[in-house]
Amino acid sequence: MELRSHQTQDRGLRLHLALALLISGLFLPTGVRSQPVEAGSALPPQTIAQSGRTSSVYIGSVMAMLATFEDAGILPPEGTPQANRIIKAVIQFQSAFLKSDQQAIRHFFTDAHRAKLGSRAEEVETAFRLSGWSADTFEAVIAAGQENSAWNSNGLSEGFREFNIGKQDFDILAELYLQSSSAFSTQGTTFQQVYAKRRREMPGAKTE
Repeated sequence: MELRSHQTQDRGLRLHLALALLISGLFLPTGVRSQPVEAGSALPPQTIAQSGRTSSVYIGSVMAMLATFEDAGILPPEGTPQANRIIKAVIQFQSAFLKSDQQAIRHFFTDAHRAKLGSRAEEVETAFRLSGWSADTFEAVIAAGQENSAWNSNGLSEGFREFNIGKQDFDILAELYLQSSSAFSTQGTTFQQVYAKRRREMPGAKTE
């Protein structure tokens, strides 16, 4: 079944995401570690291009996730506190898994992939570090985080707290995943298929 067009909503999501990044000071990796630069010197063009490209990849993966929720008809109206919190959660959990040095988060992320994806775990985890969210990674961490034992250690909550997120934010994403999967099932499609389609439409897609 063809999904209806959401061009108007997508434009709103793009604007809303840009505002969230600018106003809230949320973390997005640049892919380029800061290096001392001598006064009067310029960054090499290759470094600038790499930084812009990498940022667009991670922004595009967030936009695709939000558009997937929109296609399921479960994203709250733009500008509401509920929508703002969802946008923040999608951005910040991606950032935490990409950037955190906390062992609890790193172990959780790796174990989630192994439990869900088996022999494909390393490949998918590597792809996440290059491109941000994929449906495989999102489903893996949602499944792992719904295990009560995952949150028994203070290390996981403390690590996420550095990114201004916690279990309540995770539970919101888990509920969105369940609702969207159910909605797509009635449409004859899947979360994986819809996200893949949306990702191809967003900045940083491999087809660009």
